[in-house]
Amino acid sequence: MRTLAALMLFIGAALAAPKHPNCVADAKIALEIARTRGKLIFLTVMVDNDGENRMVIDAVFRNKAFIKISREFVCLLANPHDQHGKVAVKDPKTGKRVHRCADCPSITCFNHQDLAMNYARGFFTDNEAKAPIHFVINQEEEVVATIKNGDFESGLNHVEGKIVVSELRKILKKYGRGLSENEYQSMMKNLVDARAARARKNVTLELQKLLAVVAVKRKVVAVKQARARVKEIDRIAAGGMDVVRKEISEKRFEDAIHRLEQLEKTYLGTLTASAAATKRKEILKLPAVKKLLKAARYYRKGLEFKRKGKADLAKRKFGQALRAGRGTRYAELAQKELDSLGG
Repeated sequence: MRTLAALMLFIGAALAAPKHPNCVADAKIALEIARTRGKLIFLTVMVDNDGENRMVIDAVFRNKAFIKISREFVCLLANPHDQHGKVAVKDPKTGKRVHRCADCPSITCFNHQDLAMNYARGFFTDNEAKAPIHFVINQEEEVVATIKNGDFESGLNHVEGKIVVSELRKILKKYGRGLSENEYQSMMKNLVDARAARARKNVTLELQKLLAVVAVKRKVVAVKQARARVKEIDRIAAGGMDVVRKEISEKRFEDAIHRLEQLEKTYLGTLTASAAATKRKEILKLPAVKKLLKAARYYRKGLEFKRKGKADLAKRKFGQALRAGRGTRYAELAQKELDSLGG
């Protein structure tokens, strides 16, 4: 429940027009957002309260261009100090006034202290490294980029806001943006609809909704779940192809064609549906199948005329079926109909 509430706070703040980056409270929340929305994590680390560290707040966290682009990331601030003062802000979820860190009013000083002590230090190769430094982390907690000025041994100076923004733009171009909240909600609705369709045993609708989720080109949990379910359905559908092969070997071509058509229609978008379409086209080119289907058309047309009381026309069609389909069951059926009609 705590993570869910924090997610709602993150969403509410992201939709507003903040005057500071919207940092989340802890790494667990950041990873949840990264895994569900495909966003990268932007982790800023400080180790003390000296001028260079303070400039991160003044030159970066207050930079309008940075604040704007920061919405494309999940932001974390790690700072072991708490002498930043408090400000009263409106909680985006409850609407009540709450006290937060003056440096980053979306979190408390306790939040960024905890991150500094228990999470951020794990990304330094040297325990004695100085800061400030920015890490960009993916949903597997791998560092994909580092934005710093200086080296670990001699200490780091702050990076100007415009440089941070420039680097973040390059990172977004390389790795792609995460989902907007509207895109995320749309994706989740399709996933919920797919589960409802599965409960009703409507596999065609389920696949339609799942494939809409799979079409989202992001490495997020919902897409992985949808892709796994599509593969599961495809494995089930593949059993129908085994039956088709048996029907073909027994020269039950009509049954095979009908089954292939059903596989295409029911499992549209799967590998099995594609294989069924290819196999059906192959079967329809066989001379024996062409002969069978031609006789079937004549025979069924004869039955239609017979039902309408048009005996002469019915005889003509049954005769055509007999001649076109010699050796097939339709020739036998047509002969019986001709006998019954006296011709």
